[in-house]
Amino acid sequence: MTAASRALSVLALADEAGLSRLRAAYDPAPTPATPTGGQPGASAGVPPAPPSPGTAPRR
Repeated sequence: MTAASRALSVLALADEAGLSRLRAAYDPAPTPATPTGGQPGASAGVPPAPPSPGTAPRR
């Protein structure tokens, strides 16, 4: 029973490794897009920083 359990563990590890290789080959991580305009150094998907408190209109 112990040997069967170990054999299944090895097969499960091999299956997981195979799936991760397939995912890496067919579903690669998206490459980040370079910002086309706006502030230099701004990354895509990140909102711009809020303005400083001194620039807001006063009531």
